[in-house]
Amino acid sequence: MTNPQYGPAYTPGHPFVAPGAPGTPVAPGMPLAPVAPVAPKKPGHTFAIVVAALLWAITGLALALLAVVFAMVGVWGLASGYSGTELLRDVLKLGFWAVLVIAGLVSLLYVPGFRRLPLPHRLAVLGALACPLPCFYAFLLYSG
Repeated sequence: MTNPQYGPAYTPGHPFVAPGAPGTPVAPGMPLAPVAPVAPKKPGHTFAIVVAALLWAITGLALALLAVVFAMVGVWGLASGYSGTELLRDVLKLGFWAVLVIAGLVSLLYVPGFRRLPLPHRLAVLGALACPLPCFYAFLLYSG
């Protein structure tokens, strides 16, 4: 059954079937249907998230490669008679530099001017700063 005022979607037995967009009356004499407010669109950070993930993935892979190679060299050194105290001293030197670099990157994360950037952008910048050195050493390792 059709009603010329509401169109073919209106059926007299079902007054809660809305015949159109929200805000149109459902049946004669009924109040308007409530309309939910539209939230403002948040700025997209998709590109920064992808760049940050890519940079940190490359950095992590380069560091993993270097860690495996250093572990293999240490095991081979111990097997060939290299002193354990000398190996520990060398590992502590590398660990000291790694902690120093990590502390520098974390301290940069909390610099007031840098903190005003959105988190994905900060992670992308830190990934760009952290990526070159491990990648350089990984390429140097591969090149011989």
